[in-house]
Amino acid sequence: MTIKNLDREKVIENKEEQIKALQAAFESADPKEVAEKIITHFENNALHFQDMMNTTIREANRAKEQQWDDAVLAQRGVRALTTKEKEFYNKAIEVKSFDGVSELVPPTVYERVFEDLAVDHPLLSKINFQRVGASTMWVVRKEGATTAFWGDVCENIKEMVDHGFRTFDQGMYKLSGFLVVCKAMFEIGPEWLDRYVRAFLTEIVAAELESVVVIGDGNKKPIGMIRDLDGAVQNGVYPEKDAIVLNDLSPKTIGREILAPTTVVDKDESGHPKRFRRYKGVTFILNPYDYAYHFFGQTTKQRDDGVWMFNNFPVPELEIVQSTSVPLGKMIVGHPKDYFMGVASEAKLESTDVLRMIEDQRLYLVRQLANGRPLDNDSFRVFDISKIGEDEETP
Repeated sequence: MTIKNLDREKVIENKEEQIKALQAAFESADPKEVAEKIITHFENNALHFQDMMNTTIREANRAKEQQWDDAVLAQRGVRALTTKEKEFYNKAIEVKSFDGVSELVPPTVYERVFEDLAVDHPLLSKINFQRVGASTMWVVRKEGATTAFWGDVCENIKEMVDHGFRTFDQGMYKLSGFLVVCKAMFEIGPEWLDRYVRAFLTEIVAAELESVVVIGDGNKKPIGMIRDLDGAVQNGVYPEKDAIVLNDLSPKTIGREILAPTTVVDKDESGHPKRFRRYKGVTFILNPYDYAYHFFGQTTKQRDDGVWMFNNFPVPELEIVQSTSVPLGKMIVGHPKDYFMGVASEAKLESTDVLRMIEDQRLYLVRQLANGRPLDNDSFRVFDISKIGEDEETP
């Protein structure tokens, strides 16, 4: 079974009513704006979503006809379900809807969504994802911090707490997305329905989550890597860090401007380095366009035997991560693990009678609590790389 072709069909019926229905479900600063974004996103990508459903249905039918074994199913992203997950999907299949069964959604479904995010999106795979409860107090250990001291017992404990760990009084914000499902999807079995749900949620959440990790302004959303934690916060918005101009990729410039700061754990009141850690490599996070335009020519050399060598950076233990969320002309440098993202153990799957798309399709609202921020203001540095390679002739 496939979904009816959408050509010449009006994709969104009663658009204003659906925006109002979504708006009522939100509790953010501007729920109407979020609702409009979700409906517009569906409207612009309806054919893509239809193709996702049709592809899943075709593969599920092939698997049944050809009796694929567990190894083949695993390669196709179909995983073994827990008892709770089977109970949830079988109940949804029984009523051919997620209505009335959303309270049964096992936390493991959403946990696997974030695991899939980490696998398919390089930057998200490297940050410090943690499952957290409803508590808003986060305690994380500082990398490179001293964890043993000489002195009286009580002083030891106090200093270890003061210098070995960092505490955040961090609230949680709603990460809202949506899930489109047609009736035919409830006929393919729980394992395939699970694969589709995870794939859809992963795709919907990925771009927004990576965006806030990089540039989130902190206003009812996580604080991104490029934000200045010590800057003046206006209306909940953290300012961007001043970008340090990087004129070249010479070893001297890289050593002083990029590598040396990564070894500093703490500074004195004058801003001079006070405590250090061993250099353990560094990560460059930049836009794919900037990588090609500014970096590729600088780091590509031809050997005497004619073979071209790529990514010859004068940087030990360098890792390059490309992200379309990084603003053009800028590069973020640091250790992605120094970005902490807390994700709540529970999420909600909701719908209303209004949230129906064309024919037999329904849109379900997904809400996940999450928040994140760099461990401290020195975790990431921002560089202006717009001048690199501009004054050199192309060989």
